[in-house]
Amino acid sequence: MNIQIDTLSYNSRFRKVPPIYKIIFTILLCVMVFLSHIPVQITIFLGVFVFLCCYEKIPVGVLLKWIAVPSLFLFASMPAIILQASNLNEMNSDIWLSIIKIDNWQIYISESGLGLAKAIIFRSLSLLICVFALVMTTPFNEILHALHKMRTPQVLLDILVGMYRFIFIFLRYAGELYMVFQSRGGNVTWERTFHSVGLVIVQLFVKTFEKYKRMLLVMESRGFHDQLYYADEQRKSAPKKFTGGALFILFILIGLEWWCRGS
Repeated sequence: MNIQIDTLSYNSRFRKVPPIYKIIFTILLCVMVFLSHIPVQITIFLGVFVFLCCYEKIPVGVLLKWIAVPSLFLFASMPAIILQASNLNEMNSDIWLSIIKIDNWQIYISESGLGLAKAIIFRSLSLLICVFALVMTTPFNEILHALHKMRTPQVLLDILVGMYRFIFIFLRYAGELYMVFQSRGGNVTWERTFHSVGLVIVQLFVKTFEKYKRMLLVMESRGFHDQLYYADEQRKSAPKKFTGGALFILFILIGLEWWCRGS
């Protein structure tokens, strides 16, 4: 996956646009997502999705797979938001669907929880694809250089470097262990499947942290002392087409949000 992302970012048609301008535009889109209504968030999501598929030529299946991985964690947290419990003797107008009743208690799906879950899902997916667009059109080292120029705290840059490396170590070992799991018939029965999945998860975290410790040792052996240094690059101006297109998109989104607030 890291090879695919690096290949896409280095071959991107937006590669010549200075990364600092792409970061600023991504930040503005994220601000719009935070402050806007759901129709605007859907517009941003679909617009960026079409841009990545049609302009950047990223296969739809590959993009959906990348979105699906973090979305699993997002949807896994939804039951804690939409499920509520109350006494049967209490009048509750927030019940959307009653699921189970136990003695004088009931577990139900609440209308307020559904509304909150819907808002979280649309906002999270829109933010996710905006960040994906930045990563897929800008090499990671250029993002770090741009953030360094923007006076980002050094500790945040170091955390980004560690997380970026850690994610791909995790995915690499996850793929290897999944192949072992399949080749040894770990999914023959449900009992064996759960047992094999437990073993795979334990080995996955053990191998990942071992690799991460080795990476830290390598960094320390090469002179790392609590701070990473970034080379300064020559400052370039943004192309007029990019600036004009970005302003036009922001103007359209602001107009759509204005219309949503007025209707």
